[in-house]
Amino acid sequence: MRNTLCLFLFASFLTQCVTAQNEPRFYAEASLPSSTSQESALEVAVGQPLKISFILENGKNTGRFTPPYWEASGFFLLGSSQSSNISIINGQTTASASYNFTVTPMTEGSWTIPSVSIQIGDGELHTEPIIIQALPGADGVRPEYPKRSPSEPESAPKKKIKTIKM
Repeated sequence: MRNTLCLFLFASFLTQCVTAQNEPRFYAEASLPSSTSQESALEVAVGQPLKISFILENGKNTGRFTPPYWEASGFFLLGSSQSSNISIINGQTTASASYNFTVTPMTEGSWTIPSVSIQIGDGELHTEPIIIQALPGADGVRPEYPKRSPSEPESAPKKKIKTIKM
């Protein structure tokens, strides 16, 4: 009887560990494209590219992810991409989706990438804010940025219609 009880407790503990691994998780990472190490406080030069990734693991995205407004956060958006991954190992399925943004700080100072949220199923998950320290560039020259970043819609060009009578 005692062995059966121990076996039952061990099986229930093991089940709890396995199901805890499949809980949905949403987090943000910041890294320099040339670096693979993850630091707690990132320091970048003004104009230096920085990769920001928002990663959803084991959750079903309902398509309601809104990235931060980069210009208000002190960054210029250089580009973006998405990726997804599904893995089945020994019958255990894991899935992840990654929203990647390449940004650069526009001015010197301490900037915060705010917390963002994503809708999953019947709930919502949030990331932690990321603090970035923007340092002056090596040559001291501040880069020029276009008036509009790729995240803003371009105004439609006006079409001129010319009528020719014969």
